[in-house]
Amino acid sequence: MISACGTAGHHRSDAHAAFYAAKSAQAGFTEILSKRLRPRGVRMISLYPPDFDNPDPLSEEWETTPRGAEDALTAQSLVECVLFAVAQPRDCFIKAFHFEQV
Repeated sequence: MISACGTAGHHRSDAHAAFYAAKSAQAGFTEILSKRLRPRGVRMISLYPPDFDNPDPLSEEWETTPRGAEDALTAQSLVECVLFAVAQPRDCFIKAFHFEQV
């Protein structure tokens, strides 16, 4: 069982333990899909972000939200990780992005 309280990497989240159980199930399902679809050239990438700032991409705040090492993760950073992953050569399989909380 994964606990939201006191678990390294999830210390700032107030999410219910059922949330973490659902994410574990999602990770298992993604693993199965990845193995089945890889021969067809389909890549599966899992994102495991902590709580993050989510400004509107059409607002000025999207570009001005602080993104330093001591700041909360931003939606813009998540988008950039996904764009990086899909831009890789077809023989490169990035399985997951795990993000640490500060």
